[in-house]
Amino acid sequence: MSFNATSASPSLGINQSTGSRSNYKDIYELLERLCKSFTGAKGNHRDILRHVTQYISNCPSALGSTMPYDESSLLTKITQHLNAAQASGTTQSSNILKGSTGHGSSANNAALFLNLNEQLKSSQLETRQRNALLTFLLFMADSKYNSENGSSSNSAAAPTQTRTRYSNPNASLPPNNTIQTLRSHTLHKTQHSTPMFGLANGGVSSSSIYNSTDINHKISVLRQSNYQTGNHSGSENDTTPHPAASMIPTAGNTPFFLRAGSVGPTDMTKMLETQNNVNDDIVQNVIYAFTGIPGKYLKKDVVSGKFKLDVKAKNLNVVQAGMMLRLAELGYYHDLVKSYTDTKSGLCALGLMGQGFISALRAELTKYYGMVALLQEQLNKQKQIEKSALHNTLSNRQERLTLMKILVWSVDPLQRLQLLAAVAEACQEKKGGALASTVHGFLSSGNPMVKHLAKELLMAICGPLYQMLTKWLLEGEICDPHGEFFIECFVEVGPDRLWHDKYRVRSSMLPNFVTTDMANKILVTGKSINFLCEICEDKQPVKGRDELRQCIEENAEHIFSAVADTKLHSTIDSIYLNTSKRVLDIVMGPHKLLEHLQAMRRYLLLGQGDFIGILMENLKSELDKPAKELYSYDLSSIMDAAIRSTNAQYDDPEILNHLDVRLMSPCDGDIGWDILSLQYTVRGPLATMLEPSMRIYQVLFKPLWRMKHMEFVLSSKIWKDQKCNSKPLRPMAAELDKVLYRLHLFTSEMIHFIHQMQYYILFEVIECSWAELQEKVQNAKALDDILNAHDEFLSTIKCGAFLDSNSGDLCHNMETVYEAIVRLEVWQDKFYELCFRELNSRKEFDKDVLESEKMGKFGVTAEKKLERDQEHKIFEQTLSSYHKSLENIGGDYETAVRCFLLALNSNNDHNLQLFGIRLDFNEYYKKRDQRLGVPLTFEHMRMSNIYFNNSKSLLGSRIN
Repeated sequence: MSFNATSASPSLGINQSTGSRSNYKDIYELLERLCKSFTGAKGNHRDILRHVTQYISNCPSALGSTMPYDESSLLTKITQHLNAAQASGTTQSSNILKGSTGHGSSANNAALFLNLNEQLKSSQLETRQRNALLTFLLFMADSKYNSENGSSSNSAAAPTQTRTRYSNPNASLPPNNTIQTLRSHTLHKTQHSTPMFGLANGGVSSSSIYNSTDINHKISVLRQSNYQTGNHSGSENDTTPHPAASMIPTAGNTPFFLRAGSVGPTDMTKMLETQNNVNDDIVQNVIYAFTGIPGKYLKKDVVSGKFKLDVKAKNLNVVQAGMMLRLAELGYYHDLVKSYTDTKSGLCALGLMGQGFISALRAELTKYYGMVALLQEQLNKQKQIEKSALHNTLSNRQERLTLMKILVWSVDPLQRLQLLAAVAEACQEKKGGALASTVHGFLSSGNPMVKHLAKELLMAICGPLYQMLTKWLLEGEICDPHGEFFIECFVEVGPDRLWHDKYRVRSSMLPNFVTTDMANKILVTGKSINFLCEICEDKQPVKGRDELRQCIEENAEHIFSAVADTKLHSTIDSIYLNTSKRVLDIVMGPHKLLEHLQAMRRYLLLGQGDFIGILMENLKSELDKPAKELYSYDLSSIMDAAIRSTNAQYDDPEILNHLDVRLMSPCDGDIGWDILSLQYTVRGPLATMLEPSMRIYQVLFKPLWRMKHMEFVLSSKIWKDQKCNSKPLRPMAAELDKVLYRLHLFTSEMIHFIHQMQYYILFEVIECSWAELQEKVQNAKALDDILNAHDEFLSTIKCGAFLDSNSGDLCHNMETVYEAIVRLEVWQDKFYELCFRELNSRKEFDKDVLESEKMGKFGVTAEKKLERDQEHKIFEQTLSSYHKSLENIGGDYETAVRCFLLALNSNNDHNLQLFGIRLDFNEYYKKRDQRLGVPLTFEHMRMSNIYFNNSKSLLGSRIN
């Protein structure tokens, strides 16, 4: 078996990066491979491996960088050490370098070492590697690791010398302690870098640390040198110590006076027992720290809670102190995780789901306690075995539980406790869906260990969530004492608001793995069950209950899926559709939802034209009275008479029974037209579904009723009076033609405006929206689809009737037009009263003239003539003032119409622009106001589109 020094390190796969202290397991495996290659297939590498690991544990520089000495200094020190060893009778170092059992002179040892150095130079090793190997040999040649080749005369003095040497590193040394002098020199140079720990047992500071790559070169060159000098034996019975075995200490913490041949068996047993007790005490303290218990060497920091070394612990070297602090981190994270399981600390999660999380943490701590108990059991067995086997030879002793082994064992528990502490810290004082969302966020980690741990915790947390979800989907009940479920119930809300306001999604408790669409389906499913049981009194079980319960029990983890294509999602969708279909069948069948919507459109939105016309005609005399003189029961009887005299009589009596007259609270100066309102009363399940919409119907009825009233005033009052009075006033036509022409012109303009307005709202808005609503109702799969379509229907009408927030100017201008129509009605009544009074006065004067002629009198007296002339003059003056007031009414009306048209033409809705064109079909207003032509020009539209597109693109760029 042979290999050269240059290939030793690559063959073992050791590199400089693996020398990190955080990878002890890899270092141990590489050292084991090195010892196997060193001893060969038939050799026993276990003893050498134990000696090497113990050496590395006591010599922290073994895994560090090369010592700051050049090659010539190292050669001088090794040569001096060989000479001193030969002079003192110690032959271990020479045997290591010589590789044989014979005793050579100092000159032969020095020559052999120089020959080895020449071979190292010829092997083309780097200077750094040669220095590392020479430093390794220098440390291994220390008298602390000398073999038992000395004479018996030196055995008694050896303990005393060793104690003196290690008790006072700066004391003068005998000639064979050159290496110890080197160590003292190294300590003196690096004492400022490690002020915390005393250097014990011959340890050196952390600044003189070897690179782990150089160890292979050192041992490989040594073995090659031994083989080349012929000082090796291939016989299995050869009792010559192996060169490598001679270099490795026989026990990690055992001084040379404990080795065979140095002292007697009794003394060696006592000292070995003392050393084992110290090592066991250190390991015991570490095990105590694992569960947060301070000991002899490790104490807790009151502020941070971390472990620190006791200032009284003087017998620890640098490596032991560092390893104990590193292992104590496990105890710190144990205490941290344990604090999150204490309900009195104020740091733990809340609610039932929080209790599930705490239970999961406690289960993890229980597993951790089990592993710590196994360590304690192994330590106890080790103590018992050592007590019973102290009389045996050292080679028969069992392998001990060391800090290195515990450090390798602690890698996985430390990572797991760190993860648990991080998750618990993120989840403190959270509950319900917020807690589940926090833990679910760790599933996105790329670390498989983190994902697996997060999934286990999430399953424990969501146990109460599954129970609440099952209870809600199957029975419509919420069992949520701590407010953790993402569906909340308002107990104070009555049955009439059950569908709209009693249940809702609590967004703060909605887990991030439950989509908004899925949450709405879950909400509707449970709400539908409550609606069927409480309102419709239908307690039949919904289809799919058993399948849902079984699916939640078997596939609970499917709810965490990022894509809603699992069996659990499909099962929830299925029960949602089944429940919604059951609700639709009930409300569309026995409760006639669509028929009631049709009735509200016909009566509250004035879709039944003949009924509205007859009702206004019959109510005219009553509604012209002051509002405080009206009574609802009188108006109800008039409404019933209007129903019997129109096509409304053929409607379903059950539908007509819901229609009634309602009088709103009057204000000063109001008349009956201002406070009248038709009311459609819904009961039972319909009240639960449509109750929020009834207020919108009342809001829509008032402007529609006022528009219908204006149309009634113009058509049935103003225009009718004009036609009826035109013939009686024909004798005064010459005087009245100018005024009547303007009156007829204004009346025609107003009638055209009201007719176009009525057509637009009643047909283009209401009827078209109703057709869309009917189509959506036919295609609806759930009750919410119908209610949403109905709400959209009402919103469209509200916008089309200029009642939304964006139509304030349009509504104001319409009200100005209505005021002009009312003023025109009042003006016309007074005007015709004036005209007929003048006409009657003239007829009376002519009658007096005729009677005086019959009586033989001629004409009338001068007084009557003067009186008649005075009345005629007053009439002409009054007629002129009436003409001016009519022009004022016409001017105000025209101004309001112009503003209304300008608002329509400037609107982005093309339907409103077309409506404005119909209102000004002959461009009468456009010619009188140049502003009306600008919004309809191509240039204005093009610039508006450019501005709109630029704004839209700018908004899109900001979003992206």
